[in-house]
Amino acid sequence: MIYLSLVVAPIVVGIVIELFSHWLDEKDKDDN
Repeated sequence: MIYLSLVVAPIVVGIVIELFSHWLDEKDKDDN
């Protein structure tokens, strides 16, 4: 179970960062 967390956690974090970066890009476009 611990090993599963070590594998899944980085993947989830990576997805969240990608979504957050995309959201920031969209937000910047709306401001301009």
